[in-house]
Amino acid sequence: MGARRRTPADPGRLLARLHDAVDHGDRSRARRLLKRLGAGTTLDFRYARWRVLSLDEDLAPALDAATEAASLHADSPDVQYALGWTLAGLGRHEEAVAALEEACFLDPDFADAWYDLAVARERGGDVAGMKAAFAEVYAIDFAPPLPALRWSEDKVLGWAERAVKSLPKGVQDAARDVPIFVQDHPDPWILEDMPFDPRLLGLFDGPTYAEVSLYGGASPHIYLFHRNLEAVCGDARDMAEQVRITIHHEVGHYLGLEEDDLHERGLG
Repeated sequence: MGARRRTPADPGRLLARLHDAVDHGDRSRARRLLKRLGAGTTLDFRYARWRVLSLDEDLAPALDAATEAASLHADSPDVQYALGWTLAGLGRHEEAVAALEEACFLDPDFADAWYDLAVARERGGDVAGMKAAFAEVYAIDFAPPLPALRWSEDKVLGWAERAVKSLPKGVQDAARDVPIFVQDHPDPWILEDMPFDPRLLGLFDGPTYAEVSLYGGASPHIYLFHRNLEAVCGDARDMAEQVRITIHHEVGHYLGLEEDDLHERGLG
C-alpha cells in the first residue's frame, strides 16, 4: 500500500492564517505558519515576514526585514508603513515620520498609517502635524456609510455596569454617581482639545472625586466610544474585557490618577 501524500498547502490560505495569528498576537503560531511558507521573495511574503518579526520584543530583525522590503518595494504603502511603525517602535521618530508620510502619500485612505504618523509627529514635538494627521484618521474612520454595530448599546452598558461592580467596594461607592454614556464615536471637538485622539475607547469628563467633594459643581461622566471599542475587539468576550479595562481606566481618572499612575496599577 502506497504512502499517503500530503496535499501542499495553498500559500494564500497560509498567509491568511498567518495574518490572523499576528492579529491575535499568537507569536508561536505565526512563526510556524511562516516556516511552512518557506522562503519567498514576493511582496506579500516579505510583508508577512515583517509582521511576524514585529511581534518580538527585539525589533532589530523586524527593522532589517522592513528595510529590505522597502528597498525592493518602495511603492508599497504597506511596506512604507511597516518601516515607519518599526522605526517609531525603536524611538527613531524623525525617520518614522518620513516613512509614514510616504505610506500616506501612496495611499491617502490608509487610516492606520495616518494614526501612527500622528503619534510619531507628537513624539517629535510637532503638535500641529499630529492634529492634522488625526483629522485624516477621523475623516476616514467615520466616513459614511458606517457598518452596522455588532452589539447593542444596552449590551455595552451591561458590560460597563459589570465592570463597575468588579471594582473594590470603596471605589464602587465613589463611582456610584458617575453616569456612563455609550456614544457611537467621539465628537469632532476631540481633534481640537486634549487628548486629540479620534480612536479613544473611553473618556472621563468633568471634575474629579476630590473636586466634587470640595466644591460640588458640574457633574462628572464617562463616555464609552462604541465603534472604537468594536474596532479592536474580535468577539463578545474581547468586547466585555475591553469595556472592563476602559471603565476601570476612566474611573481611575475620576479618582484623580494620572496616566503613569494608571499604568502602574495595571489600568493603562
